[in-house]
Amino acid sequence: MFLEEIYENSRRLGQRTALAAGEQEICWGQLWPMAMGLAARLRRQGTGPVALDGGTDLWVPTAMVACLIAGRPYLPLHPALPPAARRQRLTAARAQLLTREEAQAGFASGEVCPVACDPDREIYRMYTSGSTGVPKPVAITQRNLESFLRWARRLPEIQAGAEGVAVGQASYAFDLSVADLYLALTCGGTHRSLTESEKSDPVRRVERLTGCGLSLLVTTPSFLRVLLTDRLALAGRLEHFRAVFCCGEELPPAVARRFLETFPHVALYNAYGPTEATCAVSAARITLAECGGPLPIGRLDRCAVAVTVKGGEIFLQGESVAPAFGGVYATGDLGRTEGEMLYWLGRKDHQLKYKGYRVEPAEIERALESLPGVERAAVVSRRRGGDIRGLVAFIVGEGSGDRLAAALSQRLPSYMIPGQWRSVARLPLTPNGKCDRKLLEEMV
Repeated sequence: MFLEEIYENSRRLGQRTALAAGEQEICWGQLWPMAMGLAARLRRQGTGPVALDGGTDLWVPTAMVACLIAGRPYLPLHPALPPAARRQRLTAARAQLLTREEAQAGFASGEVCPVACDPDREIYRMYTSGSTGVPKPVAITQRNLESFLRWARRLPEIQAGAEGVAVGQASYAFDLSVADLYLALTCGGTHRSLTESEKSDPVRRVERLTGCGLSLLVTTPSFLRVLLTDRLALAGRLEHFRAVFCCGEELPPAVARRFLETFPHVALYNAYGPTEATCAVSAARITLAECGGPLPIGRLDRCAVAVTVKGGEIFLQGESVAPAFGGVYATGDLGRTEGEMLYWLGRKDHQLKYKGYRVEPAEIERALESLPGVERAAVVSRRRGGDIRGLVAFIVGEGSGDRLAAALSQRLPSYMIPGQWRSVARLPLTPNGKCDRKLLEEMV
């Protein structure tokens, strides 16, 4: 049971840092007693979900552990969530909102309570990112999480990295954070969450990453691209850096190549998995030799669940899948297999019907990012009255629209060539670190 591992780590690791963010730190010897004190109070107060709203402040992950001990699911809220959406989520979940002051009082109470141990109980409720539609809540059980952890810890470099300093880029309200937080806590490592200022300020970012002893980085491909702007300042200074667990969206081959050329000793895992299946279910270690084409997202014989492709769609079946789906989840992701390797091809709900053809924007983006000078591309539709009137490409890099269109015409049919081109310094990101396609559509 993963809570037993956290308890044992707290008992034996003493003054070693367990949680860190900014200048805040909580040592292992403090973590379990603090969480236990709050858990006793939460146990007395009820059984329903507990909402947590505190950004990267360390009381939040400590309160998460307290909820696990108390047997109450937690609901993390992103600090940037609009007030109306925040109220809606609290009301829909009938959740108790835990404040920082209440949490701190619980941490200091010195109380104790029995540890909840039902493997099928709900332990957290996480909202999907909304990048593929309206965000929706997903209830994850202890059994689901333990299935993910067993699988992830079978990846050798991930296990080794989690025993050191695991750095997370994602907010606690994004399920990618499940990987860095619980891998570090169960492996006896240190979990460091990057603050918003560290993620946005290159100087602070470099200072933090070079000074914290980074061994495992859990990130989206979009943020990995941001990090590569620091590569000259980071190269040769990350002596403990062992692995990257990259998940949440497609990893472009050009980004993987640039990373591996800069950090040849670091294992780069391209991972895949929806919130509905507990963070991730597959991962492939990427080599430089594979960076000339689409990158695999895993091996079919090494996944956390059974993965099949039916009618072009990826289906998942196994213990990582949330109970609401009866053990089988139709992801809405398009995929293909080649031997034992699994590849992601885009989203069913991103497909466009244009000029009588079905168009997958991800296919156009991959073709664009394979062209010289193009660092990043995003393709969205231009609509009028609900009808698609054209395709618009946002480009980070060099090259005029005419040149890119001509090069693209050698690779794709004419109906897949964007009619409008926009050059941007960077693509906008959602609070979860993914490309913000909704904002791009609004710009169009």
